[in-house]
Amino acid sequence: MNHKYFLTKSSSCFSWAFILILFSGGALFSTDGQAKENNWYLYGQIGHASTDFKADAVKNELVAQSVNYENLSVKDTDVGYQLGFGYQLDSIFSVQLGYLDFGDRNFRLTGEVTDLDNFHDVMQATYPESAKGPHLVVLASWPLTNDLSLTGKLGYLDWQQDYQYQINTSDVFKAKRSGNSVTFGGEISYSIFEKTLLFLSYDQARLDDYSTSMFSIGAKYQFN
Repeated sequence: MNHKYFLTKSSSCFSWAFILILFSGGALFSTDGQAKENNWYLYGQIGHASTDFKADAVKNELVAQSVNYENLSVKDTDVGYQLGFGYQLDSIFSVQLGYLDFGDRNFRLTGEVTDLDNFHDVMQATYPESAKGPHLVVLASWPLTNDLSLTGKLGYLDWQQDYQYQINTSDVFKAKRSGNSVTFGGEISYSIFEKTLLFLSYDQARLDDYSTSMFSIGAKYQFN
């Protein structure tokens, strides 16, 4: 028996560079905010991300390709996060630019394969998708009370994902996919201090073959 391991893993170099830019920009806005009033804010959130993926999709494809396997396990959830900065256009609308990461996905299986190239094609066609990348969002908020508000979100995600397929912890095949997707979601936020809001959020994006989503908790700090 040979062990096959398929892991969705993305490069972190771009991620950290983008995060550094965001924090640098936030520091600049904060400095400007000390001199005059402005509508900039920083936000960050973390939560549970998942892909609308069924293990049966992998099983059916493996059977169709006459691949003998056993002990198939799928990880279709992970910790996800967003962070970035935003600008309040008026009392209702705002825009945000940030970095969205739906986390990693992977599956493991044990089996025997004679045609590795064909098996690799099968795996690429059935992996549990995830995504990460720059995220531009338009938000519309409606106050429910003085401190509580409801927000709808519509965004654009320029995503990428680098995939690594590993056999016997030695032979490695790599693949990369990228694309862009419309995202949508909503928030309910509560003002705890004059410049700080806490919020619960839902975000969803349709990727190539599956949808991925995230429930998260976050905070916003306003410089005005």
